[in-house]
Amino acid sequence: MNQQLYQYWFMKNEDISYGKKHKLLEYFFDSYHIYNATKSELMGSNLFDEKTADKFILNRSKFDLNKELEAFYHTPFSFITMEDEKFPEKLLNIYDPPYGLYYLGKLPDFSRCISIVGARRCSAYGKKMAQELGRELAKAGFTIISGMARGVDAYGHRGCLEAEGTTVAVLGSGCDVIYPTDNRLLYEEIAKSGAILSEYQMGTSPLAQNFPRRNRIVSALSDIVVVVEAREKSGSLITADFALEQGKDIFVVPGRVGDSLSTGCNKLLSQGAGVIWSTENFLKDLSTLYGSPVSSIENKNEKKNVRPTLTKEQRTVYNLFDLYPKSLSEVLEESRMDYLKLLSEVLALERMGLLCELFKNNYVKQET
Repeated sequence: MNQQLYQYWFMKNEDISYGKKHKLLEYFFDSYHIYNATKSELMGSNLFDEKTADKFILNRSKFDLNKELEAFYHTPFSFITMEDEKFPEKLLNIYDPPYGLYYLGKLPDFSRCISIVGARRCSAYGKKMAQELGRELAKAGFTIISGMARGVDAYGHRGCLEAEGTTVAVLGSGCDVIYPTDNRLLYEEIAKSGAILSEYQMGTSPLAQNFPRRNRIVSALSDIVVVVEAREKSGSLITADFALEQGKDIFVVPGRVGDSLSTGCNKLLSQGAGVIWSTENFLKDLSTLYGSPVSSIENKNEKKNVRPTLTKEQRTVYNLFDLYPKSLSEVLEESRMDYLKLLSEVLALERMGLLCELFKNNYVKQET
């Protein structure tokens, strides 16, 4: 008997809520017995009235088990359900656990996982921290979990990929729907080193209501949730709330007081979240939490960035900028340089990749 036939049917069945699916599994033991249950047996479970039992049986009869599963096998995707012993144990005891997951790539064992979440419209500072944390945590052997959204999520994934680590993206759409579309290359790279996964049916659009539900899976698969830049009302705080309910630790990259991107982070700090004030010390904190030494492993294949040689004037100008946008007028006042001379040095630094113009005459430092 091919159990996957019945598991795939049960996973595809959208007439039944997750909660009812779990109760049916408790009553009938597995999807095979649910599929073969008679009308009287279904009603005897006290989970169906006569009308819903009739509808259930009618829809079941329309589902061609072999044809449907064979068609799925011809796609690059896979699926796993809670009836499978390899289903992530971390998802079994959360509120409203998914019956199954579709995925592309290879699922890790989820034994040492940290999620990195944050603002979609993050600052240069948020980008730097998310990428650095993703990279250093990957070197230390952690799997990075996030949602592949623009901003912090994407930079966390990219940092992990830079270190040739394993990363998992949990989507708020079908596993075959790339959202946002400009993350197509990232999607493909994640699938090669880790996995893209979703609880939603194939082809499901990225509807707004899907993302809060998605976040409970991001936090559940993680041992620790790291928040890098979050507004007062954001999806990152929803993830943090799920993490608290699930008994997970939360760490936050602090931000500047009064900055809208820091409001959510600083609020979490006031509520007792751990603070990340350097990547090195965060790794030391992880050693305490995991009860064993955690240190960054040097990746021999990592490309070393070579800082360009700067003149004295270029070094002075570069040091006047930081990871938050700063206007030329501010730097002009601080440097007391001639405007044309300052502009010349700024443009030279921009060509070297050391400064980036975020918007008109406002630059941020690009560290190498």
